[in-house]
Amino acid sequence: MEYSSFRTTSRSGRTPYIDPVSSAASPFFASNDKGLTPAATLNQNTCTLSPPGGAANFVCLGQGPFNTAPTGANNLVPVAGRNPQPNVSVYGLNQQPLNATAYTKQKYGYVEQWNFGIQRELPGGFFADVAYAGSHGVHLEQFNTNVNQIPDSFINQAQQQFANSQPVTIAQLAPTYPFSINLPGNLQPGKLTNGQLDRPFPQYSGLQFNGFGCCGSSYNSLQATVTKRFQGGGTMLVAYTNAKLLSNTDTLTSWLEGGTSGGTGDIQNWNNLAGERSLSSQDVSQRLVISYVLDLPFGRGKKFLSGVSGVTGRVVSGWGIDGITTFQRGFPLKIKAGQGNQLSGAGLGIGTLRPDVTPGCKTSVSGSPTSKLGGWFNTSCFVEPAAWSFGSEPRVDATLRQQGITNFDWAVFKKTAIGEWGNIEFRTEFFNLFNHPQFGPPNTSCCTANNPNFGHVTSTIGNAQARLIQFALKFEF
Repeated sequence: MEYSSFRTTSRSGRTPYIDPVSSAASPFFASNDKGLTPAATLNQNTCTLSPPGGAANFVCLGQGPFNTAPTGANNLVPVAGRNPQPNVSVYGLNQQPLNATAYTKQKYGYVEQWNFGIQRELPGGFFADVAYAGSHGVHLEQFNTNVNQIPDSFINQAQQQFANSQPVTIAQLAPTYPFSINLPGNLQPGKLTNGQLDRPFPQYSGLQFNGFGCCGSSYNSLQATVTKRFQGGGTMLVAYTNAKLLSNTDTLTSWLEGGTSGGTGDIQNWNNLAGERSLSSQDVSQRLVISYVLDLPFGRGKKFLSGVSGVTGRVVSGWGIDGITTFQRGFPLKIKAGQGNQLSGAGLGIGTLRPDVTPGCKTSVSGSPTSKLGGWFNTSCFVEPAAWSFGSEPRVDATLRQQGITNFDWAVFKKTAIGEWGNIEFRTEFFNLFNHPQFGPPNTSCCTANNPNFGHVTSTIGNAQARLIQFALKFEF
């Protein structure tokens, strides 16, 4: 039995420019003397432009490595592109939505791992290795974690008001303007709603923490391998994995996920991240790989025709085959409500809405992959979420998957000895031997009323190439 664990940490996953304090456009100069004394706060800056109105140099009060005189000097040069103003808070308010790093709340992620295995030599020259492997991701990071969604209590109130044909309070315009300055966009006078004032940070249309350690994951797997070494020359390895990966986040780079896995499952309700836990978008529940290299038992020193010599010996000797066969279940589907409803349209920090699933409706359909291209699953089971409500579909669907991998790579080779000092090897290799296509994920933007391609497969996986045959000649000495 084996046990292992490790801890890793990471930063916010974002470039420094995105954070308002580090942005080249920010007026924030934290210190002029290596942090001994502050040169600025969120509301004022002791460094001023000299001369006033737009010079490239600063005059900062107090001595520091950039200033030799007590009253400052004109030798502190700002970062190119910086446009200093005396109030960095106003700068932040103009960043709508605001992306920031939660310096005082950041929890760095780590992963705990454990495993144990049993190895056994079996009759017939087989060797088996069966193992369990598990892991637990803690404080895993979201690319942008929204912390400014309207509380669920106001959403529940809106549902009841709508059901009773009453005016929805959070959708009404605010009767008075509470801010001391006019904010941009939908926060300006005449557009501000009551719902905006009910948000945790009403002065921002959105507030997102960069790479915030909000989430977690769990992984459990059975991993089995069987190895066979043949006396006549050659090896076969069979590897099988049965696993389950659960999480409420998938990656810091969700925009890089696309045609292969069908993207990632988005957060719907930022107030209930525990309710966003589902299969991971990259869950691979089963994978079987068979790889082999085998010398054929013909020719000199082999079981058959071992006594041949001369030209006949050279022709029948030295033949072999090798290959890799892969079977893998497809990635689970991530179904979204393409049209949304009043809740998503109100601009109150809601995530990506998902549809409602009709109770008792069978979402899967039978048939070959080719026969299902026009309807990979039962789209009638999904409807747009009710007014002012979240959808019941999970972040990642546990019952529907895109097509997996069925691939055969195979090669035949012939080695011919040249005396005792070298040989020539000729190979013919077949990639995707049976020309088996791998279809891409279906369109998962619900629903059919506004998206006629919902449930349709219209692409193949980019790296699933058609059958490829190549020849190679190699000289060894």
